[in-house]
Amino acid sequence: MVGQRNVGRSRSLVVETADTADLFSVPGASVARWTTQCETRRVLIVRGTTKLRNRVGGTVATTQDASTTFLGDWFATALLWTQQVALLVNRRTFVPVFVPLAPARTLLDRVPGAIAEALRRHGADDAFIADELAAMSEVRIAPTNHRSTLGVLNQYAFHGEWRTRAGTIDLDELGMQLSEMPLGPLRSSTYTADRELAALLGIAPTVGGRQRSAHPAATEPLQVKVTLRNVSPPVWRRLVLPAGTTLHELHEYIQAAFGWWNYHLYEFEISRKRYGIPDPDDDFGPPPADARRTTLSTVAGVGTSFLYTYDFGDGWDHTVEIEQLHAQVTGAAAPACIDGRRACPPEDCGGPWGYREFLEIIGSPDHPEHAERVEWAGDWGGARLDPDAFDPAEFDQNLRTVRGLGMD
Repeated sequence: MVGQRNVGRSRSLVVETADTADLFSVPGASVARWTTQCETRRVLIVRGTTKLRNRVGGTVATTQDASTTFLGDWFATALLWTQQVALLVNRRTFVPVFVPLAPARTLLDRVPGAIAEALRRHGADDAFIADELAAMSEVRIAPTNHRSTLGVLNQYAFHGEWRTRAGTIDLDELGMQLSEMPLGPLRSSTYTADRELAALLGIAPTVGGRQRSAHPAATEPLQVKVTLRNVSPPVWRRLVLPAGTTLHELHEYIQAAFGWWNYHLYEFEISRKRYGIPDPDDDFGPPPADARRTTLSTVAGVGTSFLYTYDFGDGWDHTVEIEQLHAQVTGAAAPACIDGRRACPPEDCGGPWGYREFLEIIGSPDHPEHAERVEWAGDWGGARLDPDAFDPAEFDQNLRTVRGLGMD
């Protein structure tokens, strides 16, 4: 089928690429003629961590064995969550697949079916899936051998556990959600595993099980949750963002939702890349990418989280999590602040640790600095300053104020 790069293959074709390793080193490379010699044994190599290999049975691969599938090796580890699972990650595309670990001794027998189902959910056609299954007639286990893939494996494990703690989640759906996460090894090409697979097969990526454009386009508003780090009890806001929101606009929405005054510089860090307002006079290393020219949907997808820092002096770090598309959100126009907890700390109070001291002092009338701090708090938020207060109705006025102020 032309739409999938002619990946249906004869069983006795000759390798025509000079170095298969070169193919793997270029994410999203166009593959016009993928060929392999699989006349003798059609085998899939699962490269497992020690934790996984100690639990599963199966045949151990020899040094001469190589995967005969189009997608190549899959890496795997055991995740001892409440529901114990195995996590598989494709070496070539970084697509994740979650499978129940138990019974561990039959895991390798179940791997081909799990991979086939994941490919089906990603939009691969039936002929390609059948060909991949035929090339997985035998599954063998081997040690891991690629550091970047192990890094992605660990990243998926962390985010997967975090998401499952919020409640029971379907393992197939979890794999689909995490495949939309931006990944460091793909930052120079497609950013996410689902787009990497789609580019390789010549199909459109999917979101929520339906096809989407191969080029990310913000067509639906997003719901995000922003949580202030290192502050207890938690201070957080939930926002609905318009389609096409830039990172600079997201900065303004966060400022308005929390009640910051937009007095200071800010920066986002997404997949190890910095975004902010470039300063040509800054002598402290390379400037950040321009947040005013970067659309959120092109650098992060549903299920991903990243860092937003405001005021490099006080160091207010926030975790931004993209929760869902607006199509799943009702009763809110974008931009809007639809939920949250507790008041924003005062500007210039000394960061999380200074804020903690501030709360202790204003809550202790006998403290020698109590009157001074209450007076200072009155200059910032009025004598009625209440650390537990939150009113989403203030968002619109705050946004107008934020856009009228500049950063220092």
